[in-house]
Amino acid sequence: MQGIDYTAGSIHRLLFRTAVPMLLASLVNVITQLANVFFLGHTSQNVLYVLSLYIPVSFVMIAIIEAMQLSVQVAVARSRAGGSRAFTQLFVHMMGSAMLLAILTGGMVMLLTPVLSWFYRVPADIGPMFTLYVGGMMAVSIPAVLAAVTSAALRGLGRAQAASWNAVGMAMLNIALVYTFVSVFRLDLKGIIYANLITSVLSLAISLLILFIRREMIFERFVFAQKHLMALRHVGIPVFISYCMIFLSTFFFNKIVSHFGEGAVAGFGVGYRIQTMAILPGIVIGSAIGIIINHNLQSPHRPRAYASYRQGLLQSFALYVIIAVAVWIWRDPLIAFLIEDAATRAEAARYLSIVALSYIGMGPMMTTLLTMEQSGRGYQAIILNAVYFLIIIALGWGLTRAFNEVTYFYAVIAGMNVVGMSSFLLPFMRMLKREYVESSADKDISTEGEATLPNKSYSTQT
Repeated sequence: MQGIDYTAGSIHRLLFRTAVPMLLASLVNVITQLANVFFLGHTSQNVLYVLSLYIPVSFVMIAIIEAMQLSVQVAVARSRAGGSRAFTQLFVHMMGSAMLLAILTGGMVMLLTPVLSWFYRVPADIGPMFTLYVGGMMAVSIPAVLAAVTSAALRGLGRAQAASWNAVGMAMLNIALVYTFVSVFRLDLKGIIYANLITSVLSLAISLLILFIRREMIFERFVFAQKHLMALRHVGIPVFISYCMIFLSTFFFNKIVSHFGEGAVAGFGVGYRIQTMAILPGIVIGSAIGIIINHNLQSPHRPRAYASYRQGLLQSFALYVIIAVAVWIWRDPLIAFLIEDAATRAEAARYLSIVALSYIGMGPMMTTLLTMEQSGRGYQAIILNAVYFLIIIALGWGLTRAFNEVTYFYAVIAGMNVVGMSSFLLPFMRMLKREYVESSADKDISTEGEATLPNKSYSTQT
């Protein structure tokens, strides 16, 4: 099995070769979503209304996609030495699990769509449109989940560039199809469904073709083995819970800000979206570190696993110094480019003026959390995430209600970004050093002692 060899060579170069294609794929996905909103924004208010209602529903499938992606990426990286036969068995198990989860989850959402319409109080004339869009997107999510799993398998095999170029090509095709279906044929929301269906199926087909051409996957008789699903429990479930936690936290964030009016909510939303885009590099670097760590878990290479985290964290910190300063300096022109309303623009600028510089701490923190999730410490990451969000919610709620000023909430977010970086980055680094460097050295010393013991015994006897 070929691809990038993560057990030798410059760690800095390996991080760059792995992270840059993944970051490119993530950025392309963001651009695709913005393009979809732009095209639909020139249709009707009802279409935008349904699109907004679907956002919370989409988190369900996003959680499954991210959980499966990271599980497959970690499992493939760890089992790479087993060859094509072992990979094929693992891949089939993961694809079957992904399809089952997507079908069950999508079916449940479809059945609950009338309840969602009642909960959102969707008008009777828009209800059929909402039901059709939710059902269509749930059906399309099945090939989308499978395509994500296949791309993750390519990354785990060291073929991140192939997976990323596939993502870039499909994103460009998606934008072209959305323009054609929505702007030319006036299919509105159906156009989004058709475009996503075509690109998901094509992405899945291309990834599978790469696996067969590169002989990573072979035709093999399927034999069920529970061991191939262990990564779902140790990696997938924590990631899924983390995304559910993010959904709940943002719900309460909006509740805190809503006390200060619709303008505050809109401005905070714009600032928070910019922040969401800003954390992408940290997530990608953490994912790249996780790949390198999982390729270096064997005894001779374990110190290299620790070195990859240390080097990646330094890169993340240096990058976020640039990102934080750039966002803080250019926050006004950036926001003016995105929105026109003066009140919303002022609130978004106020949020970034308080929070942007704290990205210096937030970025490395996200890098560490992703590293933890991919190195078997997902549940520890969940606890840290929960503490982080609970402190922000509790402290932000109390201070804003006590002083009736939303800036206290923004200050709490900024403060927790700094405190979060300083409170667990160094302890986590020390823990990795003990596990990957010191334990490996102790094992080598013990092995060396056992090897020399017979000679000492012989000398004593003579």
